[in-house]
Amino acid sequence: MSISEKKIGELELTEQTPETEKLLLARLKSSTSSEEHFRWLLFVVGFYRSINKIQAAAGLLEEFIRSNSDAEQSAHCYLALGQIATDEQRHEAALDYFSEALKLAPKRRKVLYVLHNNIGYCLNSLGQFRDGEEHCRMAIDIDSTRASGYRNLGVSFNGQNNVVSSAWALVEAIKADEADNRARVLLDELLGQNPALAVQCPWVFQVNGPELGQTADLPPVI
Repeated sequence: MSISEKKIGELELTEQTPETEKLLLARLKSSTSSEEHFRWLLFVVGFYRSINKIQAAAGLLEEFIRSNSDAEQSAHCYLALGQIATDEQRHEAALDYFSEALKLAPKRRKVLYVLHNNIGYCLNSLGQFRDGEEHCRMAIDIDSTRASGYRNLGVSFNGQNNVVSSAWALVEAIKADEADNRARVLLDELLGQNPALAVQCPWVFQVNGPELGQTADLPPVI
């Protein structure tokens, strides 16, 4: 795509944005059930986030929480507010939002996984690695097939100077999702900072081979 074509595309998107917003808000207002209203609310929030109208997105979520009595839906809104705060590197605020969501005891396993995993990420970012480890383990207990829980667990272990367990967790993250390069970057950094790991833990190189092996058990809590 040429520069001129790109500019034309951006101009067309800008021109379409008010009409898209108007349409989405109309659909939200005309919703005939709580489920339909909530679905369109999430569409509007996602749209606002995509065009960087973050305050508008957060305002809708907060207003919905104040007027809504459905715990599952409110938990989802707190989750979205936490994700917005995380994107803005406001980890303490994000942690508060995710914790509020957990207090509502959501039933959906996917939501529970994301909440525990995101809390683990925030705690790691705040230097609270042992507490972060606890939530990452909870996330993995809910769904051991996803990479992000292992990746954040690896950060938790490294923050506690448990480099062998950190290497194990990062290897498991790579095995869970070979296309996600973030765990591979963290593992390369860990090996660079701790050269003895290459000898002590030769299995770290299995993720580069044709056979990845079986997922091992989680290291015990000490």
